[in-house]
Amino acid sequence: MISVVIAGRIGDRHHESAICHLATHLVTRIAACMRTGQPYALRDVDDTPITEAEGRAIVKARYKIDPRRRENVRYKRMRERRKQAAGQESQGSRCAPTGRPAKTKPTSRQVA
Repeated sequence: MISVVIAGRIGDRHHESAICHLATHLVTRIAACMRTGQPYALRDVDDTPITEAEGRAIVKARYKIDPRRRENVRYKRMRERRKQAAGQESQGSRCAPTGRPAKTKPTSRQVA
């Protein structure tokens, strides 16, 4: 039986990044099973064979994110988005004049 254990944490990355990371591992597992002609076997982190129900219980017990941590990350992201949206540069039109003073020095030495 072929199995690979993914140990580590994704951290505060975007969920699509996590999905892509896990997908590459799953594709590697599927390819290995197809190459060897063996069925995929669920295993614990210490390489013990487990059932699907045991696997779900392990994930629920070990890898659940604390609701306060999740809310903290969500709050930080929203605060950063609000800062970016409230910036003066992000609200200005590209064609409209800026609030900055115009350059008064000539750019070349030619006299008209």
